Amino acid sequence: DTISRRGGRHALTEVVRLPAGVSVEQAVAQYEADPTVAHAEPDYLLTAQVEADDTYAASGDLWGMGGDAMPLGTSYGSGANEAWAMGHVGSASVYVGIVDEGVQFDHPDIAANVWTNPWDPVDGIDNDGNGYIDDVHGWDFVNDDNDVFDGDSNPDIDSHGTHVAGTIGGVGGNGQGVAGVNWDVTMIPAKFLGPSSGSTSDA
Repeated sequence: DTISRRGGRHALTEVVRLPAGVSVEQAVAQYEADPTVAHAEPDYLLTAQVEADDTYAASGDLWGMGGDAMPLGTSYGSGANEAWAMGHVGSASVYVGIVDEGVQFDHPDIAANVWTNPWDPVDGIDNDGNGYIDDVHGWDFVNDDNDVFDGDSNPDIDSHGTHVAGTIGGVGGNGQGVAGVNWDVTMIPAKFLGPSSGSTSDA
């Protein structure tokens, strides 16, 4: 914690190391209640601006993420890299439905951001009562099953949905592949497009 003590014309700033078992929140509250302390706050760890080191982002191939105020930027991009530089990289508390083809939920650049249903484990029972049995990562409305990725046998199947998921929520800052607009987000695959088409009722 950092505290500033009251004291005439000159305030004294101290860095206080907390003893074991005392939380930062408890210490701040204790110091703030002390009349000799003008202000108390955590000793924050600050880091340099966030910059994507992912292969395609670093090379400039993800031009759509760029903005005109950044290196490798473009006036036609989304400006996502400018948001990243300010530390805005997303939040797992934001849920995005990928209503498209299926999504390769175990892809190394998006697996961490694909939703896992905590209320419906794979056991052949609709535990959460939503009408979809074992919808662990979402639902395949084309085949009416819980397998949201059918591209294991053919790399062209579900490649577009996987690409879209990467654009929305590819993990950034991991030194590989792509960086999505949100490096941290929760994506729920909702497959309604098959190999050639999909119905609006499925969507």
